[in-house]
Amino acid sequence: MGLEKRTEETAELLSRQQQPAPRQSNTSQGRAFSWIIPLLLAAVMGALLTFYYKQEMSINAEVKTLHQQAEQAALEGKYKEALQLLDSALMKRPNYDALIQDRQITTMAFNLMNQLDEASTSLKTGKLSAGDKSIQAVAKALKERKEPVFAKVRAAFNNRKVTLAVLKVKKEIDSLTTIEALAEKLDTVSNLKGKEAETVKKQIVDKLASISYKEAEQQVKQKNFTTALQTVDQGLSYAPENEKLTSYRERVLSEKKAFEKAEADRIQLAEQQAAEEDLKNRTSAVGVVNLDATLDMYGDLYISGSLINNATRPISSVTVLIDIYDIDGAYLGQTYADVSPSWLDVGEEGFFETYYYGVYEEAEISVVNATWYLE
Repeated sequence: MGLEKRTEETAELLSRQQQPAPRQSNTSQGRAFSWIIPLLLAAVMGALLTFYYKQEMSINAEVKTLHQQAEQAALEGKYKEALQLLDSALMKRPNYDALIQDRQITTMAFNLMNQLDEASTSLKTGKLSAGDKSIQAVAKALKERKEPVFAKVRAAFNNRKVTLAVLKVKKEIDSLTTIEALAEKLDTVSNLKGKEAETVKKQIVDKLASISYKEAEQQVKQKNFTTALQTVDQGLSYAPENEKLTSYRERVLSEKKAFEKAEADRIQLAEQQAAEEDLKNRTSAVGVVNLDATLDMYGDLYISGSLINNATRPISSVTVLIDIYDIDGAYLGQTYADVSPSWLDVGEEGFFETYYYGVYEEAEISVVNATWYLE
């Protein structure tokens, strides 16, 4: 049943489809087409515009991302990577002014960094003049650039400048032999930062300490202890933790103290000796060598003798006082005698003679006093 009904419906449908359609006029057909074509064109154009717009927006978004990545890479000093990103962006937007300008700036930063790398190579190989020339060229270029992208270049430039300054000083250290010259170079690098600068500072300080030590040693040998202490203290002002100088300072103080004590003892002894010498010169300057008395045929006593200058200085105008006694020891009198020559050098011998009249007997004599002038 069902199948027969479906067959009938199908036959009826087919019969309707085979019937000819009612005919329409030409005017109605023209109006239909005049509306359909513009609508189709509008739809197609809209679709195309929508596709184009979406495609352009996608490209713009991609370019923007590349641009931002390039900017970040450049700020981090990754200039080569930044240039590659900018080139990728320019392939999509070759006439984008911001990309073109940023590529020019990044290229300059990249080239300046390469110059600094070349300068670094020159400095490491001892070519200071070539390195200096490259660094000066970069310095000139950086004066005209304020963009943040040059921050890493500027940092590298400052680093190379420090390296150059350090190497210049390091090259001169060996030829410097005075504390003053080394101290001047220490001032030159005192404000520089970095491992290289610290290494050179230590070299200068060590050499300052070494020269101070050697100079102080020579001054101690010459007994210039005060000067030696000043020299050591000068070295310690630059190298306060130098154990060798600190230890030597204690030694200088000890030797200075011992020397001063010995000097004080010497002065005391010298003063004592000088006093004894002065006493001797004033009380025992002359020593009688010979003394003789002879009674002549007239009963007069002829007296002669010699003496020597025992003083430590020349003496002059020497006069001796002679007492006279008889054989029994009775005092008979005294007389004076002048010594010749009148000026006697140290250790020189002088002679004297005189008469004592009216004795008429043998007598004994003795020099009881003498006078003289110290020269």
